[in-house]
Amino acid sequence: MNSYKVIVNRCRKRDRRAQLEFYMMFYKSVYNSCLRILGNQQEAEEIMQESFLKVLNKPELIEEDTLSMEKILKRIAINSSIDLYRKRKIKFIELDDKYSATLESETEEYLQDEIRLEAIEKMMQLLPEGYRMILSLHLIEGMEYAEIAERLNLSASTIRSQFVRARQKLINLIKEHYNHENLLN
Repeated sequence: MNSYKVIVNRCRKRDRRAQLEFYMMFYKSVYNSCLRILGNQQEAEEIMQESFLKVLNKPELIEEDTLSMEKILKRIAINSSIDLYRKRKIKFIELDDKYSATLESETEEYLQDEIRLEAIEKMMQLLPEGYRMILSLHLIEGMEYAEIAERLNLSASTIRSQFVRARQKLINLIKEHYNHENLLN
């Protein structure tokens, strides 16, 4: 029996040391998912902790496969992050599909450029919360527009248009950053 399965069996018996080992295996990826959505370290840590408690308090949720378990933990954390986000009452602006299509066609050419991941992550932190959340959920967590829309009680077209606007704003921030860097060199 591999070490993960031993940890799972001990967690199901509510062994505290096994629970800590379980936590240590997954906390970084779960925390990072929360942080990308919330943009606040304390809130991300709190949601991450709550997600682990939900799983560890219901041992039947613990999967014997690490990839499946990570997906479950991240899904719980993402849903909790979205719920917290919604409590903040972030306002999203409804836009028509015509505006969305125009923005999307204008931004496609910039997506071909190669940009370092660290720069993108730094620039994403400068985006308004709503934009950062939608970009993170769609690009990083792989959620479809319809799934995001359902969780946020918005239409899929609103999510698509917000995604396009967020992407354009991110592109502009990155271009400004690189133009500023080039001026300094």
